[in-house]
Amino acid sequence: MNQSKPSNGLFSAWIGLLGIVILIGLFTAFKLLTEGHHLFNANDVLIWSLPLGAYIYLALASSGLTLLASMPLVFGVKKYEPVAKRLVFLAIATLIGGFISIGLELGNVFHMVYILFSPNLSSPIWWMGTIYSIELVVLILKFHKIHTGDWSSTTSKTLGKIGFFCALIAPLMIGSVFGLTESRVTYFGPLMSIYCLLMAILSGSALCLFYSLIHSQITGNGQAEDKDSLFRALTRIFTGSLGAVIILTLLKFFFEGSTVIPEFLNYHKFAQVFGSIAGMNTEVILGLFLPFVLISIPALRYNNSTRMITSALVLVGTLAMHMEILLAGQSRPVGPKAEQFPDVISYFPSIWEWYVFMLSIAVMLLLFSLGERFLKLEAKPA
Repeated sequence: MNQSKPSNGLFSAWIGLLGIVILIGLFTAFKLLTEGHHLFNANDVLIWSLPLGAYIYLALASSGLTLLASMPLVFGVKKYEPVAKRLVFLAIATLIGGFISIGLELGNVFHMVYILFSPNLSSPIWWMGTIYSIELVVLILKFHKIHTGDWSSTTSKTLGKIGFFCALIAPLMIGSVFGLTESRVTYFGPLMSIYCLLMAILSGSALCLFYSLIHSQITGNGQAEDKDSLFRALTRIFTGSLGAVIILTLLKFFFEGSTVIPEFLNYHKFAQVFGSIAGMNTEVILGLFLPFVLISIPALRYNNSTRMITSALVLVGTLAMHMEILLAGQSRPVGPKAEQFPDVISYFPSIWEWYVFMLSIAVMLLLFSLGERFLKLEAKPA
């Protein structure tokens, strides 16, 4: 099927806009490499800031996209074959955006290489970085196989299986980075790994649904019966993962609200950094509950506008939820640092942190755009 493309003028304007953002981001990278990490609004207590939150967000979304791609590529679910190649490419682009963010958060991109080749098998951070690096390489090799028409050779199938296991384990490793941190009781516990895995599936399905609907609107290829069937299936996955994350979030609120541990009391001073509605976190209300209510109404569930709005709300809400958890867990100084800092540390990203975030998103969107333009992402097995 030949897909229509947006006009050259609009495409050039879009690429030009992304290019401007990327140039600003490259200037930011130069500043960070020459002047150091003090450009971020971090300190000796609050060391994880917006670029790390963006990395977690994009890395988990990439894993979610890879898990969705595994349905046709590993488990042979033919219904999803029309989006298989696109899902693999989106997962690659999203993970590259995440790596840019974490590389600049570390102050030097080469620190990632040092960590990768200085193994510490007891460190979940090392495992997280290693598994995601393997996942990126495997995804690139898998995409190359698909792009050259090799969907089902032994090598291609093996790459698909390795990618699936990496995408399944990597979110668990991100969760364990926090869940094994005993000095921060608001992070500590086995729920963090499960939470990150469910968030990966949710953000991946939200990004897939949102992107697919936007693409179909731009190209005018969204009315075919097979596309409608595919969008309905993606909507069901999105709704199910949204419901699962809501249940786990409510359990998390229940556990946090039923304790008098001092760390949790201080945590709640920071936990509503984005404000609250009726005592509940704004991003949870608008990014989880509202989308779930809208997508659960039978008359609205399969309406394209509703699906775009709900998936967009979830994408924004999950980023805010990652940032809230990341920041609230660091908000209370512990140990010797508690003597020179207030009880709760406040934080707002510096302009340079926003530039790093914008660079990560712009690179991801640029890859999305170039892939759609030149790589025939709608190809499927013959």
